[in-house]
Amino acid sequence: MKKSMLLVGLAAVLLGACSGNEKKLAEDSAMIAGLKMQYNEASTFNDSLLLLMGDIYTGLDSINQQEGLLYKTGGGEGVDRRDEIRRNLASIRERLAANKALLEELQAKAKASGQQNAVLNKTIDQLKARIAEQDNRINQLTADLEKAKTQITELTDQVAEGEKKVEEANAATAEAEAQTVAAENEANKVYYAIGTNKELKKNGLLEKKFLGTTKVMQGDFNQNYFTVADKRTLTSIPTGSKKAKVKTNMPADSYEIVGEKNDNKTLKITNPSKFWSLSPYLIIEVD
Repeated sequence: MKKSMLLVGLAAVLLGACSGNEKKLAEDSAMIAGLKMQYNEASTFNDSLLLLMGDIYTGLDSINQQEGLLYKTGGGEGVDRRDEIRRNLASIRERLAANKALLEELQAKAKASGQQNAVLNKTIDQLKARIAEQDNRINQLTADLEKAKTQITELTDQVAEGEKKVEEANAATAEAEAQTVAAENEANKVYYAIGTNKELKKNGLLEKKFLGTTKVMQGDFNQNYFTVADKRTLTSIPTGSKKAKVKTNMPADSYEIVGEKNDNKTLKITNPSKFWSLSPYLIIEVD
């Protein structure tokens, strides 16, 4: 009887122990499941932070490459080259803006986690510093480009102004030369007329005066009867007649009338400057 009661008591103790172990096991399992969930969440969160940082670093590397392109543009010059640099700068600014947005997202996630991670905070500060440095560099490049544009515009204006002055100077020189040539041509103009006595009198070139004296070009005369010539090139004048006589007062030793006895005569000017020294008009009377 006593033995049976002892067995019953032992069984009760064993049952109680088993029941307590099962409860403890259930609690441990729940705690492990909770820790596992927290670990997965933390792991996922850290992965998202790493992805964001990876995107930012990729963006920074992309900007460095694009900055290099600023100085490796095509072979064009002038406006084409400046436009290409502007396009590269615009692309870099877009990438910088994207990096800033990614960094803001990274900061927001880090703050939302409620965890103080010294390494993460330091990384964020470094990224902010790099982005700010690149931002300043791009701003400086943009300012330099605008300054260069202003300088090029000023130089272009100066060149245009210089070209205009040269054109004006050339025009003035050409006008002066033309005036000089015109003046020289005018100064070297000479006039000669060939005609019979009757023809010369009719045009007012000869006039019979008292006692039979003949006056040459004393009154109104027909200017159109004269032939205009240049004394620098006029060396001889064919008369078309077998008899010819100079009626104007030309120095006798400055010309000669040549031609055989029965041939038409030609006036040959031997000393042009002396020949025309007294008058620019020459009258030759022929039969």
